[in-house]
Amino acid sequence: MNIYESFSLKDIVSTQSDITCLGAFDGVHLGHQKLIEETKKIDNNFQLITFDIVPKKYFNPQHQLIIDNKTKTKMISKYKPQNLIYLKFEEFKNMEKDEFCDFLKKNCKIRKIFIGNDFRFGKNRDGGIKDLENIFGNENVIVLDDVFHNAIKVSSTKIKESLADGLIDEANELLGYRYNFHADVIEGQKLGSKIGFPTANLNIQPSEIILKNGVYFVNVIINNKQYKGAMNIGFKPTIDSNSRKTIEVHILDFDSNIYNQHLNVEVIKYLREEQKFDSINDLTKQINLDIIQIKNY
Repeated sequence: MNIYESFSLKDIVSTQSDITCLGAFDGVHLGHQKLIEETKKIDNNFQLITFDIVPKKYFNPQHQLIIDNKTKTKMISKYKPQNLIYLKFEEFKNMEKDEFCDFLKKNCKIRKIFIGNDFRFGKNRDGGIKDLENIFGNENVIVLDDVFHNAIKVSSTKIKESLADGLIDEANELLGYRYNFHADVIEGQKLGSKIGFPTANLNIQPSEIILKNGVYFVNVIINNKQYKGAMNIGFKPTIDSNSRKTIEVHILDFDSNIYNQHLNVEVIKYLREEQKFDSINDLTKQINLDIIQIKNY
């Protein structure tokens, strides 16, 4: 697989593919997976084109993404496209629709295209399916209809809404895998250790993941070994009234020093809202109940 991480206006693919799959692919969810699988069925010699920055993220830095490009590449690579092309969006953002189509034809050597029915392109998102058909021919533009799971339309927007509402089961079903993120462990205030529940403080901004404040059941993967954990996102109001928002995980049946180590956290279930307890004793009782619930899950 050839990976072009920052494909510019001057670049040209070295190997031509028979069919091309285009999209933003934020999340590589069930709909995206269907699009890639159907593309591959038409011709195994296929390529996938996306953007180095999801357009919505480019125009709105506060826009949250389901996965980063590293994870996206890892997931897409399982389908073995001939080329995986990340277009450098900065260079394409003001390109007119016909100019963009011409670039696809010449630089990406596109013959046939497979897209979702909501695919838009060009300056101000002026381009659509009809424009692609005008350039490449009706027979060379294939469109995938909406994908539904349990009567719910699969989309990145819906998945983000489910995650933000704590509907983790629903989000994971629409993704086709468990929502997860990566982070390094950093040294914290050790407040959890003081009440008998040491936590791994994660070096990731809460705004980088799409989850509401509260306590979660998670799986933590450390050096390819999986552990159950209780993750808290919030301000720790019972033990630190001046706390900033953090993400930390108490890993069950684990007591090793993992500072500066890289973790993968899989989110399984939203357990409860973060709350301020009347005493540390009440907090520890609730944490014990959370752990029992996790162990019995």
